[in-house]
Amino acid sequence: MVDLHIHTSFSPDANIAPERACRAAYARGLKIIGFADHVEFLPADGAYVDLYDGAKILAEIERLRERYRDKLEILYGAEVGFIPGKESQIKDFLDSQPLDYAVGSVHYVDGVLVSKWVRERELAGKGFAPYFEIVLEAAGSGLFQILGHLDYVRKYLFAPQKYIREGYEGMVDRILESAAKQGLVIELNTSGWRHATGEPYPGEGILKRFAELGGCATGATGTTGVAGVAGVTGVTGVTGVTVGSDAHKDYEVGYGNERARRLLQRAGFDSVEVFRVRRRFSFPL
Repeated sequence: MVDLHIHTSFSPDANIAPERACRAAYARGLKIIGFADHVEFLPADGAYVDLYDGAKILAEIERLRERYRDKLEILYGAEVGFIPGKESQIKDFLDSQPLDYAVGSVHYVDGVLVSKWVRERELAGKGFAPYFEIVLEAAGSGLFQILGHLDYVRKYLFAPQKYIREGYEGMVDRILESAAKQGLVIELNTSGWRHATGEPYPGEGILKRFAELGGCATGATGTTGVAGVAGVTGVTGVTGVTVGSDAHKDYEVGYGNERARRLLQRAGFDSVEVFRVRRRFSFPL
């Protein structure tokens, strides 16, 4: 299958050499992967946009594409931290890079890293609505092809078993409706299966709801020629889901891929989505 959310040593919090990530992906039977290294828009962050060396990343991808020709397709993505008020900066960055796709994720709330913000809110007995409000803005911004780890506030909870999903159903519905309207692909981020929460981001219930809202539309059948796999050509105005491991270590590449396939099928999906030069292609599950 695919893994479009792999961090390499080009991200400050990852230590996978890009070639090692490719070796792991090929060994695990993946057909398509994407490097999605961090890009953030707060100067104090180690992945601040001014530190991003797109030319160096792309040169390494091109080298690896040649090395893994006919074995593994390697896409050039980025995980972009969405911050309200930074839309023009984000757009300038995206316009400057020949990305295949951009994953829009929320890593900060009011200038505080989500990891710290969530635990402070939990200890104070407060909810997480401000996080979901920013995710909604990201979904409606029109900047991204993929919406990353939608409800990953669960990752940082001291007591994830006490997370009350029902309190956010209305906001999540608005996010999913916006994604379906915009043609924004939702990421099934398998890293949650590695965390105390015990399920991916988002969980099966949200994915089923997305399918109900029109998130499982596909385009017209075609042939992509990727490692000999038949696919579907991209069509404007449709959406879907994709899969990402959020790998920061080599042993996390492709994590939970087969489990994700089964979950997506149960949720009502029959394909996963990839992007080439920001054009969408579907691959049967």
